[in-house]
Amino acid sequence: MRKAHILLAYILSLVVILVLWIVVSRIINAPLILPTPASVFSSATNLVKTQSFWRAFAHTFLRVIISFVITVLVGTIIGLACGLSSFTRSFFELPLAIIRATPVVAFILIALFWFKSGTVPVFVCVLMTLPIMTTAVANGFTKSDKKLLGMAKVFNFTRGQVFRYIQLPSLVPFFLNGMVSTFGLCWKVVAAGEVLSLPKFAAGTMLQKAQVHLETSTVMAVAILLVVVSFLLEQLFMLAVKILLKNLGGKYE
Repeated sequence: MRKAHILLAYILSLVVILVLWIVVSRIINAPLILPTPASVFSSATNLVKTQSFWRAFAHTFLRVIISFVITVLVGTIIGLACGLSSFTRSFFELPLAIIRATPVVAFILIALFWFKSGTVPVFVCVLMTLPIMTTAVANGFTKSDKKLLGMAKVFNFTRGQVFRYIQLPSLVPFFLNGMVSTFGLCWKVVAAGEVLSLPKFAAGTMLQKAQVHLETSTVMAVAILLVVVSFLLEQLFMLAVKILLKNLGGKYE
């Protein structure tokens, strides 16, 4: 019953958005500013029939996956180091805080001097998502059960045994949650990087070119397609994480 209520709420929310969109677009009556849903849907339909769109999207998806894998690997290593050493945690605290506070566009513009256009989105994405993954892994250590740690000390557990039997089980939910958050953010950062760096094949490049040619319906169509695909993939990833945590005896929040 609860799932049915949630589904109904989603459907009603979507209907309200579409109705407001139709009303506002008719009031404005300027397709260049706000095209109608029908116009955007027509543009999206035409886009998905073209090979260029799927090639651009495939390259964007590849950049997202590369960025995600690099972030998870590097973030896990740094997070483990921060969790095992308070000095290391303090050492990385300032750089990670600077990255969080810096606008993504600043990193993109700087990276344009350093890398090729196709590499810029990956570099910026890893940089912006690294604090999320690192913090998630590091926090997994701080949330370890203090009573269990005390018991391990009483029974003279080795550092390896403490990590394997106490810290690792506590770390897993944080690690998986960090992966989910990172995966969702990767799509946004990669797309933003592509819009400014303009790789030859990229969804972000399609957005920029459509904007330059004043094709508002195409811009919105590409954006909506990106949102829909990234949302579906993120939901599938979250479902996989829930199943994994359930099998591990954890609880997904």
